[in-house]
Amino acid sequence: MNKIYGIIVIFAFAGLMIPTSAMQVEAASDLDYMLIIAEKGKKYIKLKINEMQNSNLQDWKNQQVVLDIYDKSAYEIEQLEKAIENGDVKSARKLFVSSMDKLKQISIMLNQIAVNKAQDEALPDYPQILKRYEMNTQKLKQMSQKLDANIDFSEIEHLLLLGKQNAEKGQNDQTKQVLDQIALKGLDINKHLVSINQANKIIKAQALAERYVDKINTLIVQAKNSGLLDVASQLENTKIHLASSNSTSQITKNIKIIITINNNIKETQQKLRQANFDVDEIKLSQNQKFIGKLNQLETKAKFLHSEAIGSNAALYYVEKALSIIHDTKNNLDVSEGKITSKIKLIEGLLLKAERIVQELT
Repeated sequence: MNKIYGIIVIFAFAGLMIPTSAMQVEAASDLDYMLIIAEKGKKYIKLKINEMQNSNLQDWKNQQVVLDIYDKSAYEIEQLEKAIENGDVKSARKLFVSSMDKLKQISIMLNQIAVNKAQDEALPDYPQILKRYEMNTQKLKQMSQKLDANIDFSEIEHLLLLGKQNAEKGQNDQTKQVLDQIALKGLDINKHLVSINQANKIIKAQALAERYVDKINTLIVQAKNSGLLDVASQLENTKIHLASSNSTSQITKNIKIIITINNNIKETQQKLRQANFDVDEIKLSQNQKFIGKLNQLETKAKFLHSEAIGSNAALYYVEKALSIIHDTKNNLDVSEGKITSKIKLIEGLLLKAERIVQELT
């Protein structure tokens, strides 16, 4: 009866976490009642934790996680009491909702532990587990071939065969031991493949970074010609950071900085033109304007190309855009209307690629 009551109580507390609970708390003016609910919830969860600690459950792997969450909830309840004493209604409500959410999380975790225990006590379906491990091994093989990792799968294949033989003979203990070995071996292979994949990404990113060095030099000249000495100095520093970057995130970050600076330079040049600062000196010819626009689009396309790795559709649009950019640069003697049309086509292709990349991330 106590167990049933406890479950009803904790679900009542947990019910405060759903969207309608905010309206209920908003309507309640008795802050002391919130503290009473929180204290009862904490007491109930503490009782459940003590019961779990006193049980003979040996594989409570999330014990420290549960205790950490409980400590955070207990601290928030203490802060809730202080907020109520200080008449801080907003903080009190926030602390109440946050502490109850943590208690609900612990309740779910404890219930899951109990469910897992019941499942562990039942006889596992070893043939199905072996089948799943076999499918996972096939996936690892495919990844190994894709990365040209040249991994030897003979050991894990032997373990899979041995596991099947043990399962057919009803040797459950031996089967479980083999499954554990397969799992460990599979994890080692997966870690190795992840490491190779990450290294490949870094190599590709570094190659892209090298291509951006020439672009930075061009931007430095533009910045100096526009009197933007601070920007030129920032570009110099970015070039140094880009050359020394050893991770994809650092390289991507520096490339984004370059693109932003490039846009800022163009924006400053536009402001200078509008303010009539030596218009004749900074005004570019029609072809130079197109080249500047095409260079900007090429910079964006190269950045998207690095982001689009893994998406054939995005790569298609980016590579098609780069092809049109190259062709347009080599044929600037055509009419202004044709060049403008090609630029719009390029922008459309890059927009499609950018949307695909955003969906992937």
